[in-house]
Amino acid sequence: MKKIYIDAGHNFSDFNTGAMGNGMREQDITFEVAFLLGEVMGRHGLDVLLSRPAFHTNLGHNSASAINARWQEANRWGADYFVSIHTNAGGGIGAETLFYREQDRSFAQRVQDIYTEEMGLRNRRIWRRDDVAVVRFTNMPAILVELAFIDAPRTAPDVDILRNHRPKIAEALAKSILTHIDIPYVAVVPLDDPPSQPNTDTIPQRFQTIPEMPHWARPTLAMLVEEGHLNGIGDIPGENLDLSYDMIRTFVVFDRAGAFD
Repeated sequence: MKKIYIDAGHNFSDFNTGAMGNGMREQDITFEVAFLLGEVMGRHGLDVLLSRPAFHTNLGHNSASAINARWQEANRWGADYFVSIHTNAGGGIGAETLFYREQDRSFAQRVQDIYTEEMGLRNRRIWRRDDVAVVRFTNMPAILVELAFIDAPRTAPDVDILRNHRPKIAEALAKSILTHIDIPYVAVVPLDDPPSQPNTDTIPQRFQTIPEMPHWARPTLAMLVEEGHLNGIGDIPGENLDLSYDMIRTFVVFDRAGAFD
């Protein structure tokens, strides 16, 4: 079984936090995309390890150790592939992919080309960097994907994509990575968020546990359970939550609006 290490760039708080723009935080976007990407890769038979398995995970004790913890864990685990998820900043538009080793150039190019085509983003470049530890010191093929510009002009597609289409980002990344490693990509879920008026015949009346939730809602609900804001009926956290579909959507809307920051 192939092993892929998925790094959600930056820490939730304190040190090594990410960029901010248009009311969004990089570390929140990278966590959700990495979480969803892990689900897609898992359903395609890959063994997945996430650098930030929980929403509030902080790595290391300062910025340097937070960065080093990622490639060190991937090396210890013996990952076959390493993918780090970030957003760009500086007022531009589009996506780019970083790599270090020359043999990883084709990996970066394949992911960059497919991802930007799927998302309708400007294909900026692939970029060889010798100052990015997570692609330089990993023992396996490694890339860092800058999904889009978090501080792009509000009319740019970057802003809408980062705010509203994170499940589609994860699917596009999965398709590009799987294509590179010669595993057929199978779309099991829609490439976008669910419709505002779902078919109630196919949706359970109540959701009791996190795995039962729609994939796009799981990071938000997991965060609320972890923080103790959402308790089920009984003594086991995350069980017997008894949520309706509309309740779940409301939680996610509030989360994306920053109500839980």
